[in-house]
Amino acid sequence: MSAGKNTDTILDVMDLIHQPMFLLEVAGPKSFIFRGINSAHEKMSGLTNEMLLDKKPHDVVPTRVADTIVQNYEACRASGQDYTYEELLELPTGPLWWQTTLSPVFNDQQQLHLIVGLAVDITDRKEAMFGASQKLSDMTRLNEDLQVFASTTAQDMRGPFQTMVALIDMVMDGFVDLGDEKADQLALCSEIAQDAIASMSGILATAQGLKVATQAVEQVDLGHITADIAALLDPHQRLNIELPNAKVTTDRVAMQMVLRNLMENAVRYADKNISVSVTETPNDRSGNDIAIIVSDDGVGLSADRRSDGQTILPMPGELGPDFGMNSAQAIIAARGGSFARTQNNFSTGAALRFTLPGSIAGSKCEAGPKQQIGKRTGLPMTGYTQVGNGLPRAIRPT
Repeated sequence: MSAGKNTDTILDVMDLIHQPMFLLEVAGPKSFIFRGINSAHEKMSGLTNEMLLDKKPHDVVPTRVADTIVQNYEACRASGQDYTYEELLELPTGPLWWQTTLSPVFNDQQQLHLIVGLAVDITDRKEAMFGASQKLSDMTRLNEDLQVFASTTAQDMRGPFQTMVALIDMVMDGFVDLGDEKADQLALCSEIAQDAIASMSGILATAQGLKVATQAVEQVDLGHITADIAALLDPHQRLNIELPNAKVTTDRVAMQMVLRNLMENAVRYADKNISVSVTETPNDRSGNDIAIIVSDDGVGLSADRRSDGQTILPMPGELGPDFGMNSAQAIIAARGGSFARTQNNFSTGAALRFTLPGSIAGSKCEAGPKQQIGKRTGLPMTGYTQVGNGLPRAIRPT
């Protein structure tokens, strides 16, 4: 079957399927041409075949966005196998979370010449996931308050009972019973006090056991995720952005939510440069943490005010007026991490560092090359893998 007939046949089949689908022609390494989308895709996305037909990603989306889209397509082409990822698409019908599966199509010479994409709307599931992560943080904070209250109360109550037992022991030392059962009464008082002490110890043990289960960890391609966030936030390559090239094992959802917020914040305030880096450090829980630093060369922070007149970020441990900062701190704290200012990689600007239990695959993490400024082009369609919690939210007060 010729390539043209094969393409027409696939397009006909796609229109019979009630899930969004698209077809790509593989023109070479990192070179792909849109050959069509089905009616379900047009209905859900608001895109049309006229917008995409016979065009390459760089012809219809901003450069940095196209780079991330091509990176996904190339993963399928290079492996010759199905490739599945999750992405948030800013489409004419609005933002949608999709789980996309790319499947290679080979010709009679066993050459990969087409890629079929199938997208499933997972917006509700993703919103539930991020909502659950926020609720986990809230529950953890409430449990910590309950732990403090229960522990303090138990300690305060246990002290007087211990004093009572000691005083009774002093009275009982050399006490002579005159037959009026005073000795038995004192012994009963001591027994009651000791039972109360045991109950307080039980309360302390229960308080220490009030732990909220943490999210499962998994390996995450941090380089891919940060590149996707950069494409979403700076699609036209206004900034030079250094990104890490590393895979990490950690809580995916928590890392993405906070990293998305910090990078959005850096893009907002940076002059020309942003740096995202990751290191691995031992923690005091007999394990390892990953530490991610987001730096920018913007206006920076002064002693009590930003140099542009805005209120500064809260110091570590403080709660500021901005919900994004409070939320980020709660998310990290709930998972045993930390959140703080740190030394900037640039001569001006600001840097924030957060840690999460986790590790880096391999022994070395190197920053990726700086991105160059791109030109604005065509359709504002953005895809990124497992990033953020929906629409951008600023951390620094605006």
